[in-house]
Amino acid sequence: MEEILLFVEEQQTWIYLLLAIAGLIYVRSIFRSYRELRRAVFALERERAMSMLIRSGAMLALVFAALAATFVVATFAGPALPLSSRQTPLPTVSLLATPETGEEGLVEDFVTATPFDPMSVNSTGCQNPNATITSPVDGDSVSGVVNIFGAASIQNFAFYKLEYRRLAPDAEWIPVSAGTQHVCELCDITEELGTWNTSLVIPGDYAFRLVVTDTAGNAPLPCEIRLRVLPSP
Repeated sequence: MEEILLFVEEQQTWIYLLLAIAGLIYVRSIFRSYRELRRAVFALERERAMSMLIRSGAMLALVFAALAATFVVATFAGPALPLSSRQTPLPTVSLLATPETGEEGLVEDFVTATPFDPMSVNSTGCQNPNATITSPVDGDSVSGVVNIFGAASIQNFAFYKLEYRRLAPDAEWIPVSAGTQHVCELCDITEELGTWNTSLVIPGDYAFRLVVTDTAGNAPLPCEIRLRVLPSP
């Protein structure tokens, strides 16, 4: 039902247009049937014209009813739906592209208040059981394809993404994978969030994080861990 209401709200312009065209067609049919009824001489002609007039009038009434229903849904019912019922598309381009302007702007905004240490890893966000990484753990050494386990199920959940950056000056967060489905909705167990193929990066120390975002664009403090990537066997 919610999908129907959202569809009508989003496509209301085209629905109004189609109903208006249908209304004009049936109005024209009513006038034509009325003229035929007035000019009819024989009973059969009058009966046929009356039947067309009644049918056209009924269809015109249905068009007006559909217009009224569309107005109610688009104006009142659709906007009243909670944000959680509205699908948030996965922004594949922004998630899988290197966030050049956004990350630099973020650092510039806070550089005067809290200097950024490129070698630091803030794991405070991992204390949130609804947005955390449980495996691997902070300080682990990894190699090859690493399975990432944890939870991503905050209130009004929209999507999550996994990112990494090298612990070096001017290093940027690079997306690994993303998802739009709850992971561990009840959070009594943890499930796989994604994988990271460490053979594609240079061995060394990295920060790895989970970012979970809600439908309003808000996100709790990311769960960030420190990992040492070893050469792949």
